[in-house]
Amino acid sequence: MLETEQVNILIVDDNKNNLFTLHTLITEHINDVNVLEAESGIVALQILLQEKVDLIFLDVQMPEMDGFETARLIRSRKKTLHIPIIFLTAAYKSEEFRQKGFDVGGADYLTKPIDAPQLISRIRSYLRFIQQERQYHQELERKVKERTAELEQIRSELEKRVSERTTELHEAKTAAEQARIIAETANQSKSQFLANMSHELRTPLNAIIGFSEMLIEEAEEQAIENFAADLKKIHASGKHLLGLINDILDLSKIEAGRMQLCVETFDVKTVIREILHTIQPIIEKENNILKIHFHNQLGEIHTDLTKFRQIFLNLLSNAAKFTQNGLIQLNVGRRLIEKNEGGWVEICIIDNGIGMTAEQQIRLFQPFTQADASTTRKYGGTGLGLTITKKFVEMMGGKIFVSSEFGHGSIFTVFLPAYISDAHLIATTNSPTETQDLLRAEGVVLVVDDDPLTRHVLQDDLSELGYAVAVAKSGTEGIAMAKKLRPDVILLDIKTSKMEGWQVVSELKSNSLLSDIHVIIISVDEQQQTGSAFGVTDYLMKPFKQNQLTHLLRKYKLDTETNKLIMVVDDDEFTLNLMAGILKDDGWRVFKAENGRVALDHIEEKNPALIFLDLNMPVMDGFTFLPILREKYPKIPVIVLTASHLTADEQAYLHQYSQSVMFKSAYNRTTLIEHLRGLISDVTPPPT
Repeated sequence: MLETEQVNILIVDDNKNNLFTLHTLITEHINDVNVLEAESGIVALQILLQEKVDLIFLDVQMPEMDGFETARLIRSRKKTLHIPIIFLTAAYKSEEFRQKGFDVGGADYLTKPIDAPQLISRIRSYLRFIQQERQYHQELERKVKERTAELEQIRSELEKRVSERTTELHEAKTAAEQARIIAETANQSKSQFLANMSHELRTPLNAIIGFSEMLIEEAEEQAIENFAADLKKIHASGKHLLGLINDILDLSKIEAGRMQLCVETFDVKTVIREILHTIQPIIEKENNILKIHFHNQLGEIHTDLTKFRQIFLNLLSNAAKFTQNGLIQLNVGRRLIEKNEGGWVEICIIDNGIGMTAEQQIRLFQPFTQADASTTRKYGGTGLGLTITKKFVEMMGGKIFVSSEFGHGSIFTVFLPAYISDAHLIATTNSPTETQDLLRAEGVVLVVDDDPLTRHVLQDDLSELGYAVAVAKSGTEGIAMAKKLRPDVILLDIKTSKMEGWQVVSELKSNSLLSDIHVIIISVDEQQQTGSAFGVTDYLMKPFKQNQLTHLLRKYKLDTETNKLIMVVDDDEFTLNLMAGILKDDGWRVFKAENGRVALDHIEEKNPALIFLDLNMPVMDGFTFLPILREKYPKIPVIVLTASHLTADEQAYLHQYSQSVMFKSAYNRTTLIEHLRGLISDVTPPPT
């Protein structure tokens, strides 16, 4: 039920008699009203500030502030803007003031003397409007309250549903996360299984290939043609099987995120001609013809050479495999497609072989999947070649497309960036540089061999054993990488092309910075006596068993568990050799660094027990080296060994970062040796 409120009426007139008359008329004829009186406009405004007024009777002619001015002020306030105002004035002024009263917001107009029935009638009319408006507002407030209550209930139900849904989503997310972990664990286990299986299969297979090569040579020397032909079949089958196993290992490495890019700059046309020389027997096996078209100036590109070769070999082998007595076209060009510093290399391989259906193309790049079962039976293979090709292309920042019509052949198009940027290389390998990755490992092994299969096999085998492995295909490249990486062990094929292996050994041993690296010779001939003369550490005869290589590497691997190493940082060759000789006589191993930059690059890998540091060196001197060292390796003791004259400030600076400062001029050779031995006698290798 709606409530009825009392109505407040304000009478404003400077004549007290008029106030009394109006007040009496209203209260006598109308119930439930409260009459307020004001003798001036100012008093009226004060009342309006304190009371809620529903209707105003306002005299026009008043001293100080007339009715029109008072009405303007009432209309200027938001709170009193809509209160009805009825103007009162003498009859003779009515026509003059009527329009002016309406202009300032008056609702009605009455003339004096007041007609009582007319006044009461007007008041009752306004009261009905006021009551209706109040009822409307009360009804509106009631509906708003009801709607608010409904909305509150809906909000409460919605919050409950959201809470329930959130709980469901959280449970679903938890279940999905658990499923993801299980899937990743299973995938990792699969990759590990594939890697282990490939490794275990490849070890005896290498022996089969190696012995078959030796037997083929003996059979050919003894002119036993029947044996030689059969042995060549064994050798070819072994190489084919090794290729399949390597595909599986490559896929497991890619899935495990362990496949990395090793970029270098090379001439495209030269490399392609080498690839074509390798692939030609496979092309001719099915009586196919290969046509080659080079477009534009191909020049040099900067990318991963091994994977570049593999992409070509896989695509050409695939075309030859599914084409008989047909034509295979190879188109290679260089063009600009998107923003790239060196442009793009476009490779297009077209064949008129068996082609593929649309359904077969959908499954084309899925691992262990071929066109259908009949294809697998007829053509063989693991179904990994194109999968690996696609992954290699994407790793190198490229794209691969296929277009095929069943019965008419296929077209494979590959776009590769001619220049792989450092940013792409970091994002792909998840490491700053290949060198830094290698230097963070326990032991670094450098393989120098011109046979790509041997490099590939040794790199995979040694990586599985926990070594960081770098490979070089020539003696020149091997020496450059040895200077860059300072490996713990170098495996060197003595028959490496372009530079005789013994020449490589000689150059390594003549370089004071590389002379202490262990060199293990790999050869098909007995080389022990020659190796001893050149100062090599050990040798292995091909074919060798994996456990033989493992034994030698463990014997010479310089890991942290047996580490007694002191780092000597000095650009003076005489000082380096002198210090190395003293330290080796006392059973210490030595790492020589020609400047502070080289020392910092290798310090984490070598984990020295003590550092002897010269101050004046190129690239990075001792003053710059010390604060950088202390920030990352605060506990490695440093002894400064310098021939420079130091100021008091320089000595104070050095004592902040080092344990001792020695002046070379203060000692002759004998006393220097004695003093050095006294300093290092108390040094304990750092804990592992």
